[in-house]
Formats: sequence, structure tokens, C-alpha cells
Amino acid sequence: MNALLADFRRSPVQAALFVVVVWLAVSFIYGPIWSVLKFAFAPDGTPSFAALSELAASRRVQAAIWNTLAVTALSVVTVNLVGLFQVAVLEYLRVPGRGFLRLAYSTPLIFVSVAAATGYGFVYGETGALTRMLQAVWPDLPNDWFSGTFAVVFAHSFLLTSFHFLFLRAAIRRVDYATVEAARSLGAGNLRAFVQVVLPVLLPTIFATTLLVTYKSLGSFAVPAVLGGRRFDMVSELILTLNALRRPDMAAMLSIGLGAAVILCILAMQYVERRGSFVGGSKTPVPIERVRIAHPVTRSAVTALAYLVAAVQLVPIVLVVLFSFAPAKSIGTEVLPTVLTLKNYATVFSQDTAFVPLRNSIVMGVSAIAGGIVISLFVVSLAQRVRGPVSNALDLTFMIPWILPAPFIAIGLILAYDQPNPLVFGETLLGSYWILPIGYAVGAIPMMIRFLRASFLSLDPALGEAAQSLGAPAHYRFARITLPIVAPVIVLISGMTLNGLMSEYSMSAFLFNVNNKPLSIALFEGARSANPEQAAINMVYIVLIMAFSLVTITLADRYGLGSGQEKR
Repeated sequence: MNALLADFRRSPVQAALFVVVVWLAVSFIYGPIWSVLKFAFAPDGTPSFAALSELAASRRVQAAIWNTLAVTALSVVTVNLVGLFQVAVLEYLRVPGRGFLRLAYSTPLIFVSVAAATGYGFVYGETGALTRMLQAVWPDLPNDWFSGTFAVVFAHSFLLTSFHFLFLRAAIRRVDYATVEAARSLGAGNLRAFVQVVLPVLLPTIFATTLLVTYKSLGSFAVPAVLGGRRFDMVSELILTLNALRRPDMAAMLSIGLGAAVILCILAMQYVERRGSFVGGSKTPVPIERVRIAHPVTRSAVTALAYLVAAVQLVPIVLVVLFSFAPAKSIGTEVLPTVLTLKNYATVFSQDTAFVPLRNSIVMGVSAIAGGIVISLFVVSLAQRVRGPVSNALDLTFMIPWILPAPFIAIGLILAYDQPNPLVFGETLLGSYWILPIGYAVGAIPMMIRFLRASFLSLDPALGEAAQSLGAPAHYRFARITLPIVAPVIVLISGMTLNGLMSEYSMSAFLFNVNNKPLSIALFEGARSANPEQAAINMVYIVLIMAFSLVTITLADRYGLGSGQEKR
């Protein structure tokens, strides 16, 4: 504590920033959390479990909880099956067209959230191209065949494999191929060698990706909202519905339950990480080599399945891109567009009704990122410069949103600021333009702190010590030495965060209003609209989001945040 006070005496600016950051933490982290707990357990000022009793007695709530658990359990199985198969095709088996397959299997990195859900709905939904093709064969097939648990699990199965693509591929490259050759020399076939030699080495990573899939499935919002159908609820959707029905006590209680489930999942991830990993190989491991499937029938079947999986992932993207250049009247009436035009893009950039959501997402995203970067830089630099309980507590405080689902944070902000609140000088933030950027920033800061902390730890302390010995004050050392070194990381964090916020739906669905409707809400509303003009605009939105994602990921890989270049 003495070191902190001494640091503030040397720099009054640092002291003022500390006060502001503490106020922000109290107002937008602890305040919302307290509001959720208060409304859940003491809505009238006295302890009560009435909300819990009502939730337990509600059939709709029971159905939503069951749907969430069923979707999560099924998604864990199907995502692992698809993800493991993809990794085996790319890294273990010799399958022709590996470059094309790698491109297809990487699409979940840019085809995410409500944009991906809208794309799947466009292909498999009531007026989708695939639906019309299937109805030509089976006329009795209902229009809404692609809905409910099946549709959500199907979409998850191909949209949540990004964890396997990123992490499991890196893990399999660390397998010592000499162990595989030894197993094969003892008579083990390719499949047996994979199951008994390769798979045990991958188990820690598989456990970690499984927990990530569980985490994502439990809090899934955009996919069930778009594809689930009007009579299908999951917990995140029901929290939004209860809040709209003016039952904040029930919404708060349900968000606590969702938060508890997510926290348990995160604790399980940390437990797996602490256990370490299996070791398979020597000090000089032989790089993994892809093996050829000997049996021609098996080889053909695996190749066909690999390209079928690729088609499932590519078809929605290809059709979205094609129809973004098609006249609106062709959407819902043609399987493939016969005419191409730039009219849809011109509409998005020239008409206010179409451009405003895009502009809002960019402005709110940039505002949230700017505020989040400033806070994160201060918290990380303070924790590194002045080690102690106060700086550690501040650091941990801004990591709290990482363990809370977006509906919990959003409900907290709603309950805390739906009326004048002294924490924000008597203002009412709900319904204002800035409530959503605040929610974005609260959710984004934990990732910013994690990346910046790693960057600060790599700094050479001798640089700062040399500048200090020459009389440079703290703010000058930070501006002229620290900031230029970490600037590339800041740029990449900003791009990656904006990339996520362009299609962010969970926080947006709770906090948006007529003044700040973002792109994700426009996409969701367009997905439920029967207007072909809105559908055409949606196609353009999705293409723009994917293009921005592709640029961001390319830059991240170029600057060393990717999995590394392949050398084979």
C-alpha cells in the first residue's frame, strides 16, 4: 500500500486515473452484480426465494433448461466427432485436396454468431435452397423441418469446430511419429494406432476443447434464437423474455443459474490445465506424418465424408456471397441466382435505414475498444509497476466478467440503471445510446488484459530503468518506451475485439434500443422478416462481417498470434 501511495505522489495523473478506474469497477462490475443478487433474493428488500419457486414451477422454464442441457450434451458429442474427424483428415491421413479442405474447415473462424445462424437459416430454413430441393423429392417435408433441437445441434456441430481447428491441430503436430511407427511395426493398423497411440496424447486438449464447447453451448443465444423456432427456448433466450415480461426477479435468478453453470465449466477447464498433459515422445520427437489408407473402399469413404463435411460448411457461405450480388426478388425463389448486381451493396451504403446498424456497430465497437484499452493498459501497468493487494484486486476485478455469461452482465446493467442511480450521478443509462458500448467494454476487457499482460511481461525492464536513471518521469517512460513496444498488440487486440463485436448478439439483444440498433440485431430482425429486400441486405451484412473477420485473422496470423506457419 505504501508503494502505491508513493507512486501516486510522484504522479497525480496516475492517482486521478486510479480513482476513475475504481469508480468504473464499482459502477459497471460490482454494481450490476449486486443488482442481480438483490433482485433475485430480495426484490422487495427482504430475503425471498419466491422467484426460485416460480421458476421451478414453470413448465416453460423447465423446458428451456432441458433444451439447454440436451443441446449442450448433444453438441459436445457431435462437435467432437466432427472436429476430430477434421483434424485427422488434415493432419493424420492422406486425403487429396488438403488445401481446399483446410480452407473449408477454417470457415468457423469467420462465420460466427448471428451471421452464421442467419446464413444457415437462409440455406436450410423455410425458404432455403436446400429446403426447396428436398421438397422436390419429398413434397410432404414441412417448411420448418430445420428447427428446434436438431437445427441448433446441427449448426453447433459445424460452427464450434474452430476450437479443434486451432488447438487440436497444434496438439497433434506435437505427437512423436516414432511411437506411431512402432505401433504399426507391431501390427497395429492406422485406426488402432490413432486410437491407442495418438489419441491418448491428445486427450488433455480434447478435454479442454470439450469444456470450451460446453461453455459456448450453455450460453448459446444467437443460434437458437434464429434457428430454434418460435416455440423453442434455451436459458439465455428465456432470460431475455422474462426481462421483457417485467419479471426482473426471475430473469436475475435464472441468470445466476446460468452463471453458476458457466463458472463450474471454467473451474473444470482450470482443473484440466493444472493436471498438465500426457507426454508422448522423446527429447527429439519425429514430426507427425500423414498415413495412407490402404483399403480402397475405406479410403474412398473417408474422402467422400471429408468433402461432404466441407460442403456442409462451405455451401451456406457460397450461397450467401452469391445472393448478396443477386436481385432481392431472386431470394427465396431461385436455388442459384441467374443475375448478379451491386444494387444490394449500394443500398447498404447509401440508404440510412440499411447503413445505420453498420455505422452503430462500428461507432459503439470503437468506443468500447477505446475505453477498454485505456482501462486495461492502466490496470496491467499498475499491476506490473506496483505489486500488492490493491493492484492485484483491481486486476482480478476486471477479470470477473470473463467468468460471467453475457446475459448475467446485461441483466445487471438493466437492473442497476433502469432508473436514476447515484453511481452515475443520478443518470438513467437504460435506453441511452451508451449503455450498449459500456456492456461491450465490460465483456471485452478481460481478453484485453490477458493479451496486454503477456505483452508487458515480455518487456525488457532495463529500458525503463535506463530512462528512469536519466530522469524521465513515469508518464514519459510509458509514452515513449512502453506504448510503442506494445502498440502492435494493441492494434491486434482492437481488431479482434471489433471483429467479435460486429456480430455480437447476446449483449446486444438485452441492451439495444431504437437509438443504437447494432448490426447483429438488424441481422436477427432480417432473418425473421419475409421481406426479400431485407434478406438481400442481410446477405451484404454477412459478407461484410466475414470480410472484416478474414482481414483481422490474416493480420493476427501475420503478427504471430496464429498457430504458426505450416512447413509441410
